[in-house]
Amino acid sequence: MMTYLKCLFVLALPALLFGCASGSHVVTGQQMPELEVDQVTVFDQAPTFAYEVVGTVYASSDNGFTEASRKEKATLELKEQAAKIGANGVILDEVTQLSFRRLGTGVGVSAGSGGGIGTSIGSSFSFPTTEAKGTAIYYEADSIK
Repeated sequence: MMTYLKCLFVLALPALLFGCASGSHVVTGQQMPELEVDQVTVFDQAPTFAYEVVGTVYASSDNGFTEASRKEKATLELKEQAAKIGANGVILDEVTQLSFRRLGTGVGVSAGSGGGIGTSIGSSFSFPTTEAKGTAIYYEADSIK
């Protein structure tokens, strides 16, 4: 049983250390056909050329050991969400670095019929997280000059 638990821990450790990125979107304008992620451009501020707002995209990432790597993963997730609704651009509205997010703790006590009592204590992990919000836009490719 102990070997099984060690094996399970070794398999779960990379997922705990490297986390994941997740995202969502809300369509507020005219949804377009889905695009490839590499067709989506990220803008730090609103472009000066004409565009249409397709929606709002959200992402969070605890994937990475540095603030920059978590921001990069969250930005990629914004692009993926924008591509799903046919937006070929994302204007970064907000990027927030959250200090830590708790994953859980636990304490257990068990008593056996043979008079034995066992206890266990589970530890918790915390990961810094980056959250990002953007405006998904569509523009004509020849608009960029």
